[in-house]
Parts: sequence; C-alpha cells; structure tokens
Amino acid sequence: MKLLCIAGFLGSGKTTVLLELARTMTQTGLQLAIVENEIGDVGVDGGYVREAGLPVQELFGGCICCTLQTGLVETLRALEAQYAPDWVVVEPTGLAAPGDLMKTVRTYMPQIARSRVLTLVDAGRWEMLQQVVEPLITAQLEAADVIAVNKIDQVDEAVVARIEEVVRRANATAAIRRVSAVSGSGLGDLQGCLL
Repeated sequence: MKLLCIAGFLGSGKTTVLLELARTMTQTGLQLAIVENEIGDVGVDGGYVREAGLPVQELFGGCICCTLQTGLVETLRALEAQYAPDWVVVEPTGLAAPGDLMKTVRTYMPQIARSRVLTLVDAGRWEMLQQVVEPLITAQLEAADVIAVNKIDQVDEAVVARIEEVVRRANATAAIRRVSAVSGSGLGDLQGCLL
C-alpha cells in the first residue's frame, strides 16, 4: 500500500484535484481508498468523493496531524486489511501540517511502501494567504514532495513566477507543477510526478 497526502489551505482545490487524480488512477486499474479529514462534526468533501464512486473514510472533530493521529493510523490499518488498496489518498483539513501527519504514518506504519505529500498553492489568493497564514503555508510547502501551483488560470504569468520563487525558497527539492484543477490543465503531468 502507498500513501498520498494532498495538503493545502482551505479553498486551494484539494478535493477537485483529488477527484481528478482518483479518476485517472482508477482508470489505469489502481485500487484506491480515500481518507477525508474535517475539523467539524459534519463532512462536506466526503460526499463529493463518495458520489464519484470511491470508498471514503471520514475522520471528524479534529485534525489528523494532532488530535486524531491514532484515528488515522487505525483507519489506515483497517483500509489495508479490508480493501488492500494500491493507494490511500489522504485529504487533511486545510489547517493541517502534513509533515506531522507523515511523521506519524512513517513511525506507526513502516509497511507503507511509498508516501508522498502534494501541497497545493492557491495562486488566486496567494498574496492574501501569505499575509494571513504564512507560517502554516510555509510548513505545508516544506513538507511537500510535489507542489502544485493551482488556479493558474486566475492570474498572469508574472504572479505565477513570483509564487514559484517563494515556493522554491521554502522547498528547494520539491517538484513544482502549474495546474488548473477546474480546467484539468497540467493534471496529467502532476500525476506522473506523484506516482
């Protein structure tokens, strides 16, 4: 079993990217399971994923990076035993620190063959998010194996280039890809980078 964590601040396009990646992965014959994490007691994104015909396990009432770490490990073990998926895709809340999540997974589930973190950057709201939640955004970037600058259709080339400069300073080794989850632009290249 392999693990993909899709991180990014609230509204960055995580669920849209997850659905598109899941669709193309299942078309190639891969078995997937999805873990959705919501801070509140009611799930929103899990319903969208379920409508796409994918098995979803939802974890409510906290962040899987901190308060729900044990629940995540138990969920991953149950999915492995029940479904034996090729990949488990975890979509944590937009407030999550994926580095903490991956540390937990690597510590308590060493049998996971491969683990990757994809962090989405919201190009349309980049400047505002940098001012308001910069430490969180930086932590999400630092934990990434792949960084997708999403919503490139909402900004001009100069803005994307500035974002890529900041992203590269935060994480010198991650692959950076430009995407538009809504139009599907760049998603094929993104998937090739992840799998």
